[in-house]
Amino acid sequence: MKRTVKIKLSINDRKALEETIKQFKKACQMTVEEGWNENGLNNYKKYKLQKRVYDEIRETTDLQANLVVRAIARGAQAVKGCTQLLENGFKASKPNFTSDSIAYDKRTLSVYLDEKRCTISTVNGRIDANFVLPEERNDYYKEYLDDSWEITQSTIEKHEYEKENSFYLHLGLEKENEEIEHEDPTVMGVDLGMNNLAVTSTGKFFKGNQLDHNRKRFEEMRGKLQQKGTRSAHLTIQRMSERENRYACDTLHCISKELVEEAERNDVDIITFENLKYIRERMPKNKWYHVWAFNKLYQYVEYKAKERGIQVKQIDPRNTSRRCSKCGHTEKNNRNGNKFKCKQCGYELDADYNAAKNIGIKLLHRRQKSSAGAGNGQLALKSGTLKLNGEYSPTFLSARLCLRYFGIQKEF
Repeated sequence: MKRTVKIKLSINDRKALEETIKQFKKACQMTVEEGWNENGLNNYKKYKLQKRVYDEIRETTDLQANLVVRAIARGAQAVKGCTQLLENGFKASKPNFTSDSIAYDKRTLSVYLDEKRCTISTVNGRIDANFVLPEERNDYYKEYLDDSWEITQSTIEKHEYEKENSFYLHLGLEKENEEIEHEDPTVMGVDLGMNNLAVTSTGKFFKGNQLDHNRKRFEEMRGKLQQKGTRSAHLTIQRMSERENRYACDTLHCISKELVEEAERNDVDIITFENLKYIRERMPKNKWYHVWAFNKLYQYVEYKAKERGIQVKQIDPRNTSRRCSKCGHTEKNNRNGNKFKCKQCGYELDADYNAAKNIGIKLLHRRQKSSAGAGNGQLALKSGTLKLNGEYSPTFLSARLCLRYFGIQKEF
């Protein structure tokens, strides 16, 4: 289980940290220059780049060894990301490091949560920093004081667009999460898509229209500001980007919360998504923002669910959009846009809802084939649960409604 906690810092030697960030960016860019090849034969293997540029960075900067290693890793990752975009037909140019941020690990950053402070490695040695916490929530990270949480890689960022050029620590935390293997789990499938951000096998639909609207508006405004090319325009773009990102993350947090609550209402043991790798492959090139949103949503659902003892799995989604969730007939023509109608049995329903049910069914089939699964488990539906053998169990409410419909009086 992973977490990131954002904490504002009061730095006792701002100049030392600013110079460290400047030299860290230089080291990242030196790594990019070494790895980038205009002919497309880019080298992004971290260990190879480290052999080539480590000594040069050490000679031309005042960064300590561990910070040099972190800078090389960041530069290599940037080259890798752009190379993969080019290989998949996207436009991408050589990375250029302009963001005022620096990566730290346990050897270069010492954090004392109980004392509300940290010490930071810089080009001038260690400096002290105190946490600047809101009065109404000055202990919002207290749950991480538990020894089970381990501090991992973190970043420190300088926010130029704030009047006082504030520094923020993005503290990485992680702890082991013991998973319970359920013998007879209830599974909820989740389909991610462009028409609906997420749809569950229990019939819950989550729209993402406002996310798209805000993103398009931001892109239009950013394009106009970029044409101006002034420092003021650049800072405005930074502020807008932060605001847009906060809105998107808040929206995805809310959706993930509702999604996990939906799982709890239906006594779900496992939430199942399609493997996000396949989403990247099938998503149109101009819809990269959706891929980012899907990944974020998955991350939020994963940690919220695990806190409640619910597992989160991924499955190969092939044919989940073409397969009839009722009879199993698989055909491309079953789906027509947002509608699904089986060419064999005539079953009609929303295409995303059908896919969500198939995602859950596919996990159950995978468990059935494994020795651990023993063939048990059921799919959570809107009105009950369904086993792979066709055995249907209605929920308490739906069972009562059925009895009333047929005129049967029974006490529950």
